[in-house]
Amino acid sequence: MKIRLFLASFASIVALSMVPGAAFAHVVVKPAETTVGSFDTYTVSVPNEKEMAVTSVKVQIPNGLSYVTPTTKPEWSIDVEKNGDAVRSITWKDGTIPAGQRQDFTFSAQAPAAAGDITWKAYQTYADGTVVAWDKMPTNSDAEGENSGPFSVTKVTDDTETAAASSSTPNTTLALVISIVAVVLSAASLFIRKR
Repeated sequence: MKIRLFLASFASIVALSMVPGAAFAHVVVKPAETTVGSFDTYTVSVPNEKEMAVTSVKVQIPNGLSYVTPTTKPEWSIDVEKNGDAVRSITWKDGTIPAGQRQDFTFSAQAPAAAGDITWKAYQTYADGTVVAWDKMPTNSDAEGENSGPFSVTKVTDDTETAAASSSTPNTTLALVISIVAVVLSAASLFIRKR
């Protein structure tokens, strides 16, 4: 009985260790990962976490992104702020996200020419004028506040570096070792149980 409990606990720990970390930001921009220079459609997922409607969503466009084009969205108007040819921000306004609901906003862009992180600072405005700023470092302990939170991040990788690194990564090796240990412990428990 003790062995079964131990094995069940061990299996739970193994399963939890395989699950990727949850996203920290409430306003999240996906994809979470892209490759250097690729063209993607980015999705800004905006939940309404207050008891009044969201009436505006603004996303700052970080340096390095090219060919930024917002997707039309029924019942919302779109403002694009530019500096020369470079898009600096996109704002969806004059629509509503009711309390307890969420909406997705999309735009296309070409990823930066170098590997690194794209940090997405976003601002959602509520019907009473309150602005919630998703522009804090995710690792900052005070990032989460009543009207503030951590920004979302998209990792930009280089295909050639990724291919070389993926041939033998520590995470893959660790997962394999944990799986083998789990199989050995399961077999041992069956053997002990039959005795």
